[in-house]
Amino acid sequence: MPEKLEIVPYYSMRGLVNFLRHQGFTYNELLKQLGCEAAALNRQSSAFTTTDYLALYQYALTRSNNKNLGFAHGKHLHVSEWGILGHIVMASENLSQALAFQRRYQCLTSTQGYAYHEQIENDTIMRWLSAPNTPSIIIEEVITAWVAFAFSHTISDQKPKAVHFVHPAPTDVTEYETFFGCPVVFNAQFNGVIINSQSLTLPLINANPEVLNVLCSHAEIQLTQKKANASLTLIRQYIIEQLPTQVPSLTDIAEHLTISVRQLQRKFQKEQTNLTELLEQIRKNQAIAYLTQTDHKLIFIASKLGYSEQSAFQRAFKRWTGQTPQAFRLNPAITN
Repeated sequence: MPEKLEIVPYYSMRGLVNFLRHQGFTYNELLKQLGCEAAALNRQSSAFTTTDYLALYQYALTRSNNKNLGFAHGKHLHVSEWGILGHIVMASENLSQALAFQRRYQCLTSTQGYAYHEQIENDTIMRWLSAPNTPSIIIEEVITAWVAFAFSHTISDQKPKAVHFVHPAPTDVTEYETFFGCPVVFNAQFNGVIINSQSLTLPLINANPEVLNVLCSHAEIQLTQKKANASLTLIRQYIIEQLPTQVPSLTDIAEHLTISVRQLQRKFQKEQTNLTELLEQIRKNQAIAYLTQTDHKLIFIASKLGYSEQSAFQRAFKRWTGQTPQAFRLNPAITN
């Protein structure tokens, strides 16, 4: 099954265009690069993709003195660029609740990665597991936007304990450490932020339970529509969430989407795939992401991918890449 380009919502593309305008680019040249008219940036039906998003970034990088555009964008990213999810997290009670809503509704905005966190003693490690080969400019945008949101919406002046990026450091990291207010580690073993766990319970300044209920009701309607359309994005998310406990069957997925098995099969036929192929693709991509972006042990990765034994995961990975997971982690190679 060929990889399909992920959709970038019009409001996210509009946010990038507006950011680049503040960087000195003209509206017309940015629209020309996108090959669209201004109206497309305000139209829900506009079909932008991750390729369009990255191409615009690359165009800007070749013509800007600022080579840290993802970091710069993340610092100034407005929650409206996250669509309804942005307004939901802003109205949430605290960061812990906001993270829970992010997991539930992220599929309504963008699917360029997967957020999860773990607690170690008094600290929480917030990790961002991006799709394989995601450029560092996107990773910096996402993680910086997380922290910028916390800085501007939390009733506290607490700073992170550390920020980690797996990619190499820029020439000067001073700007990063000044903004984050903590050590910034490059060539790290994971992408993410280490914070004091107490920070997750601090109240947000715009918390509003009434508004939150209304927004979540609208988000649930959108989620129901995606289920009715048997969105592959939603199916992928469901499979990833279920793999640690079970390998979902056609019946499981159909019940989750509240459609019939036959409807689901027709969806797969339309997308020229089936559950076996989709499952293999998800496991392969998640495995590569875990091996290149985390320091998790192989037994942990195997369990996250739904393998009852580490040896089964190792055999599958060698089938996919021609390498063992251990060898790939030491020397990642481009795979088909």
